[in-house]
Amino acid sequence: MRKRLRPIFRPACGMKTFGISQYSTTMSNKKIVLASFMAQAGVASRRRCQTLIQNGEVRVNGTISRELTTFVSPKDDEVSYRNRRLEIAKPKYLLLHKPRGYTCSASDKHASKLALDLLPQNPGERLFSVGRLDKDSEGLLIFTNDGTLAQHLTHPSFEVTKTYHVDVFGQIKRTDLLALKSGISDAGDLLKAVSARVLKSNHVGATLEIIVKEGKKREIRRMCKHLKYRVSRLRRVAVGSLRLGAFKPGFSRELTAKEVRALKFD
Repeated sequence: MRKRLRPIFRPACGMKTFGISQYSTTMSNKKIVLASFMAQAGVASRRRCQTLIQNGEVRVNGTISRELTTFVSPKDDEVSYRNRRLEIAKPKYLLLHKPRGYTCSASDKHASKLALDLLPQNPGERLFSVGRLDKDSEGLLIFTNDGTLAQHLTHPSFEVTKTYHVDVFGQIKRTDLLALKSGISDAGDLLKAVSARVLKSNHVGATLEIIVKEGKKREIRRMCKHLKYRVSRLRRVAVGSLRLGAFKPGFSRELTAKEVRALKFD
């Protein structure tokens, strides 16, 4: 068994460590933006970390920092969030086939089943989902502690595609497929598919493949509801170049280095 290295720094009395501290011994002294540091420590996406900073939830060397332009040294500065010392963790990437009935948000106190609980449990490790699938949806869900990659995969400006297979009741009209691609206005949002096609159909309904880039909340279900299609099953089968494949619901695996590199360039 490989011997665990001791961290260079010890947290202040009563403060827990957030991150994987054995990597502190090789940590660079180069200063980075506070939100980037937090993302690399596995707190959340960089965008979410910016909000936490502005809300006054982050301390640098014991002082609350609200400035997004704050730079910190991973080696020399002490950054804490919710009384936890942050340290840059070794990146980890997991693919989960989320079954129906599981909730993505770990903060939902009313959820009876959490997708996070399906992952291998490692004490002290904090992973978060990259985007979400609603409780009644299933399929590919990425968990990581890499906030930078999470930002890349979820922020609309990067235009990373998400592919869904949707079982619906009703006969599919060609005009509806065109409407999905041209855009549907709903509750002030423009919901637009990059691609929409019928994979198979019968007298009862059809399976659609819908590809989107923005990932607005419940986007696929809202589009189908607008077109008066009742959804019986919704699965995410791909995020960018990463595909779910023949992977049973409830199972997870680590992404390969090749898959991670491909996601970073999607």
